[in-house]
Amino acid sequence: MAAYALIIDADPGQAEIYRHIALAEGLEVLLARDGDQALQAMRTKGAPALTITELSVPKVDGFALLGELRKLAGAAQSPAIVVSAFRELRDTAFRLKETLGISSLLARTSPVESIRRAVKKALSQSAAPHGKAPTQGVQARDQTANVGEPDPEKVEELRLAHLDEKKLVDDLPASDILQKIVADAAATFKVPVAMISLVLEDKQWVKAQVGLTGRMLRDRGSPVEESFCRHVVQGRQPLIVPDAAVHPFFAHNPLVLDGTVRSYAGAPLETPGGDVLGTLCIIDNKPMAISAEDVDQLVLLARLVAGELELLSEARRHEVQKARLAPILLDAPADHDPNLTTALSYLSAVMDNIDNGVFLLDPDRKVVLANPALAEMFGTAAEALVGRHRDELLREVSQHFAEPQEFLRRLRTAPTGPYALRADFEMVRPRRRAIRWITKPVRLGKGVGHLGVVTDITAELDLLAEREHLARTDPITGLSNRRGGEEALEREASRGQRFGSRISLALFDIDHFKQINDRYGHAAGDEVLRAVAGALNKAVRGADIAVRWGGDELLAVLPNTSLEGARSFGERVRAGVEGLDGTLFHKASISCGTAELEPGEDPSLAVRRADARLYEAKQAGRNRVL
Repeated sequence: MAAYALIIDADPGQAEIYRHIALAEGLEVLLARDGDQALQAMRTKGAPALTITELSVPKVDGFALLGELRKLAGAAQSPAIVVSAFRELRDTAFRLKETLGISSLLARTSPVESIRRAVKKALSQSAAPHGKAPTQGVQARDQTANVGEPDPEKVEELRLAHLDEKKLVDDLPASDILQKIVADAAATFKVPVAMISLVLEDKQWVKAQVGLTGRMLRDRGSPVEESFCRHVVQGRQPLIVPDAAVHPFFAHNPLVLDGTVRSYAGAPLETPGGDVLGTLCIIDNKPMAISAEDVDQLVLLARLVAGELELLSEARRHEVQKARLAPILLDAPADHDPNLTTALSYLSAVMDNIDNGVFLLDPDRKVVLANPALAEMFGTAAEALVGRHRDELLREVSQHFAEPQEFLRRLRTAPTGPYALRADFEMVRPRRRAIRWITKPVRLGKGVGHLGVVTDITAELDLLAEREHLARTDPITGLSNRRGGEEALEREASRGQRFGSRISLALFDIDHFKQINDRYGHAAGDEVLRAVAGALNKAVRGADIAVRWGGDELLAVLPNTSLEGARSFGERVRAGVEGLDGTLFHKASISCGTAELEPGEDPSLAVRRADARLYEAKQAGRNRVL
């Protein structure tokens, strides 16, 4: 049976990221959106060569799934990676890391490269047929429970500030619409309890509910430390707990111990600005068999709640602006207000010149306004967009995106009612760019329409990528720095082990470098470093990696190269440095030590051997390769 990777995540978009990584490692891939599908895969195909799972999974949670996996195979035969949105669940998994055989724990916000490295690490340590276990174990930088996450205190401080600005806790009036949504949720999912909650620093406030009793209905809010909802707010993702009574983290929650909660599913209430105010959740006093499709539906209802909250929180501002904006939005005649012509010209100037794409949907969800920036993004004319129904517009523009079906899935909303949306996508036509799509409800006369803003965030993401590149680049030589070099060495060692290819190292040291610095100054020393790095760069092939290992040491990682090949490479670099022109360069030379990785060897041991050979070269008179 072919080796396969089992990916368990209710979010198809997230699962697709993992699928591409696993396919690149030569594995077949099985996707499971819930725990039942994952268990069925294990029973029919046997233990996977690799498992990547979220801990919050419908029907059977991730902890239970990993427990079932360990009944089939140990961690050495079937490694597992946890990529989860929920900090405290990851912390719990970390405490159970050995028992559950978890290779790496990562935050859901971790960069793709971190996930890729974790996969390579897991496969390099696996004794499954796709790879031989290393004798010493690859000393990779272990992925901690919080890799890739922003500072949670800063995020929470900002969220609370925005929540306070909206004054939703004290001033939110009773809403029949919110009450209807929770009633519909309870009926749809056949559960006794549904509620809309807002989560503050130390309290959870229920704003609409069906079936709640006891401690969760306190006038001053229930303690946030007991709240399941706070995890949704912190993780910014749906949380599903099929059976809290047997869950390693939630089983000790007071609400579980007193029988208030046995199972839970909650979706975040995300505003167009990106804040998560609270949750729409459903609760049962028995285990909950909610499906992945049910989670999708809960997310749609949460968008309706977020849209309604957006309208309620901006009611005062709307009243102030209503007199001025209503005539424009309701197509009042030009002579209705002597200032209207000027106002319309100002509005037109703004819409025509703003860089962001903007569109307005009327209460029937038809486009009544679209600006040139939006039209330019999709290679059409603004007039061609006006009059389209939202669904028609989305179907047409979806073809401009890298994953059209994923684009449509993520922008799906309930057929009626206000909603709030915020999502990032990759466009490929008419040119490649990253965009952020935000939609929020707005009052238009007696109805509710939706304002959409589409922002090009390519420059923002490029800046983040550049910062990531700089974090792995030595500023003097332009080579990879020690951090980048260690990651590259780990990656190449894993690949070489899995495919049976040879990898060698060449470690260089500039002879008498301290004397150059002492005699000519550090600026001259930097010039020599750059010149030697240039000679190294001229010698490397496309697949080779050149690294400033530290101080005056440079390392070359040479895939598909034998020990003799590494020595030949080292000699070319040595001769190149010896032949450099310049008043300083004729005084500079380098020594080199080489080593070849043994099958399954810890790369750090090969570096030590190369370092030992470098020391021998210096002891033998310098300016030589051993």
